[in-house]
Amino acid sequence: MAAYDRALRLLTVRARGRAELAADLERRGFSKASVREALDRLAGQSLLDDLAAARSLVRVKSARYGRARIERELSARGFSAETIAAALAEADSSGEEKSLERAFAKLWASSAGTPRQRRRQRVWSALVRRGFAAARVSEIMKGSHDDDEIDRGP
Repeated sequence: MAAYDRALRLLTVRARGRAELAADLERRGFSKASVREALDRLAGQSLLDDLAAARSLVRVKSARYGRARIERELSARGFSAETIAAALAEADSSGEEKSLERAFAKLWASSAGTPRQRRRQRVWSALVRRGFAAARVSEIMKGSHDDDEIDRGP
């Protein structure tokens, strides 16, 4: 019963998948048997849903990160490949494009005064680390934000 109560409290903070919740409970000292019982009870009450938790994480993270980074995070939290694929398939690709544009603009502005080549390198690397596709990052740097136009400023 204590594992169930703790699991409920953890789920009120944010949505979690079964594997992540099990690991959290076991780290807190609950036995595998009590964790399994609590998770089965939660699933029976429709309070534990891996796909819903994955969708929630995708919604929250997609405002800041690219698809690859989100996929890595979902995997690290113990979601199955099928759940990850389903959650990402429902993600709005235009949202990722807007996130990339916002992140680019912010990073580019924050590196003003840095020599052009180093600035480009830093911004490109930061965006790729955030999970945006390298090819798309290169396009946005070359295409809609012409180097000369950017360096001249507003």
